[in-house]
Amino acid sequence: MIGNPVDYDKKYKGEFPILSPKMDFELKRYLKLVNGKNVLDLGIGQGQNSIPLANLGFNVTGVDYSNNCINICKSNCPGLNLIHSDIRNFEIEKNTFDLILSRCVLHFLHKEDAYEIMNSMKNNLKNNGLIYINVFSIEDPMFKKHLSSDNFELLDNNVFHNKVNDTYISFYTKDEILDIFSGLKTVYVSQEYSLDLVHGEPHYHGVIKYIGMK
Repeated sequence: MIGNPVDYDKKYKGEFPILSPKMDFELKRYLKLVNGKNVLDLGIGQGQNSIPLANLGFNVTGVDYSNNCINICKSNCPGLNLIHSDIRNFEIEKNTFDLILSRCVLHFLHKEDAYEIMNSMKNNLKNNGLIYINVFSIEDPMFKKHLSSDNFELLDNNVFHNKVNDTYISFYTKDEILDIFSGLKTVYVSQEYSLDLVHGEPHYHGVIKYIGMK
């Protein structure tokens, strides 16, 4: 593993933002393609996707490094199977999960670690299962912002090293994501630029969303 995980509990201290669970439109749109009920959410956060999935009858296992997020999920949806762990240390059980998702998490890792996780998602997913990911694209305004920051060092392959806390942030291209998940059937892929009104002051993100079927 390269660098530290992003510590959201330390970052937000006593002002942890509370988000309302609401399933991503793209996932909801293709949910009928999920043949079974077992779901793995790597970086479950506050359960934005997983709590709605659990309410629909799915058996959801959620992994997160944040104790605050784990506790919020536990309070809002006791039926979730929650695991406190750095997702880089979590071993995905083979042929167990019908849907594996990771939303807005993998870009906060060095690409070597993120690639390993994405390959594990692909290799251990059930046949006919679905993968859903959401990552920052190179069009995200943070890319240019980090270029001009003394705290960040640009490495190879659009990866930045945060020299202050030894964390990483990675930016992806659509072709890169399609290459990582080659061998899967592409159900949906998009590269978008949109206004984020969920947390903090309104700001823009460039993201890539991908759904693939094994």
